[in-house]
Amino acid sequence: MYSTMGLTHSTNLIPESNNGENSNNSSINDLLQQVDLAFSEDIYFPESLLTGWLNVSGIILTTSLVFYHMSRVKSIKVEPYLAKIIAIGLIIISTSYMVYALIPYTKRMNYNINKCIKLKECSDEQTLELKILKWSYIVLGIGTSVIQGIITFLVITTI
Repeated sequence: MYSTMGLTHSTNLIPESNNGENSNNSSINDLLQQVDLAFSEDIYFPESLLTGWLNVSGIILTTSLVFYHMSRVKSIKVEPYLAKIIAIGLIIISTSYMVYALIPYTKRMNYNINKCIKLKECSDEQTLELKILKWSYIVLGIGTSVIQGIITFLVITTI
């Protein structure tokens, strides 16, 4: 047994039975038919890694914009071009973290989708759900990267 976010899960997927090997195989097949990969830890793990990296990216972007704003309103004394270079550098690092997070996420999700396709117990609806889930996160990441690019352009053109 282990606990994740207050929920307790059993790591023993094979029900115990003394009725022989055939009943164990039947129980395993019944259990596998009830498994929905979209709600399994195989999916939550790549999502949690992606979320962590997106948070890092967001913090760096916020730091960049706060620094740039502080330099523009003269809260800190720094040359405008130096402030622009530092802000753009932080935005580029932030975008790099996001891309770095999306590539392994895509590979992990493709692995899980292919695993689902190979399992006879995994329905077409589950496979479609996993693909939609994967693409929604990819579109979110790409959209955020585009917005970061626009912010970089605005920072470049303000001085």
